[in-house]
Amino acid sequence: MRVALRIRLLLGLLVLLLAMVPVAFGVYINETSPAPTTARLANRCSRYCEAHACPHATRANSTAYLRLRPLYNATVRGLMGGGRQWYAEANILFYIVLVPLLLVGLTYGALRNAVLIRQLKARPHA
Repeated sequence: MRVALRIRLLLGLLVLLLAMVPVAFGVYINETSPAPTTARLANRCSRYCEAHACPHATRANSTAYLRLRPLYNATVRGLMGGGRQWYAEANILFYIVLVPLLLVGLTYGALRNAVLIRQLKARPHA
């Protein structure tokens, strides 16, 4: 059983709309946040925290951060595998291209399978 072209187009449109949610969120954050700085700020995190293991993080307020910091460090080391000159390219390729494409593909597949299951359930039993 195949999914009709019209349904596939609707599913594709839905997936694209869902994919735009994080983009819209990123645009909102970038437009409303203060300008980035590498200086250490006492009242909030800055890019200083990214490079120097956030001094604001404590076991009381950032348990997940402290647990995930080794994973973050391993990810940075992995992305820098080709050297510093390739770090930005590897970062963009992985996080901006590969991961979103994988998520869009999985979302489309899940929605297409849901439609197929619904169609199979609606079929008369022989």
